[in-house]
Order: sequence, then structure tokens, then C-alpha cells
Amino acid sequence: MATDENLGFWLFSGKNGLQGAASTFVELPDGRILTQKDPDNPAILEDEYIAYCLRTSRQARNDFNRLYPDLDDDSKDRLSILIAHNPRMTSLIQDPQDYEDAIQHKEVTEDIRLRSASHTRPRNEGVEDRVRV
Repeated sequence: MATDENLGFWLFSGKNGLQGAASTFVELPDGRILTQKDPDNPAILEDEYIAYCLRTSRQARNDFNRLYPDLDDDSKDRLSILIAHNPRMTSLIQDPQDYEDAIQHKEVTEDIRLRSASHTRPRNEGVEDRVRV
């Protein structure tokens, strides 16, 4: 078992945050979906949080790679499936500037509406064009 110091980034409430079997989704009678953790080996941290950390933190990625071989089989299976099914969400962005650019790209590639000027397009006066930047 790893000590608190060895867990590094993945220390969560005194436990290894990577531990735990996969959760399942249960549909309630009213149609809502509930995430149900494995009763015998509940996941400490949710998959979405782990994927985000692997993508955005070098320390998280390094500590993950170091701790993964010592995890139990249920945890390895859950994390292997997470990475295999979400390669873009779990790949580390190498350069912090690339990470910032990805955020900015998402913000500035929304559609921009322009109103046509009557002197440039008399036949389509008042028609809005959609321009992708």
C-alpha cells in the first residue's frame, strides 16, 4: 500500500483517489438516472474528474503513470476503459499555451451574425449571414 507521500496528486481524504471499481447507472422508476458505486469497491474519485486531471496536469499524469501498476485489478480495468473510450479527454496537453488556446478557440468559434449592408447586397437587404471565424 502506498503512503500518503507516495500518492502525490491522487491523495484524496487519506486514500488513493484512483482506487475503485466502475460505477453503474441505474434507472429509477420515475425515469431519472442514478450513478451507483460498486458496494464492495467504490470508486474514490469520479471518472470525469480523473480524465480532466490527466488532461490538464503534468503532476497528475506523472503520478498516475507511477501508481497505475500497483492498483488492484478492478481499478485498472475501470481506468483502462476510461482511457480507451476517451482518448482525447485523457491525453495530456503538453504545452500550457496549447491548453489556453484550446479554451479560447472554443469561445471564439461560435457563430457570429452579421446584417448585410443594403448598399453591398441590394437583393438580400436585411438578410442575416452566418460567418464562422
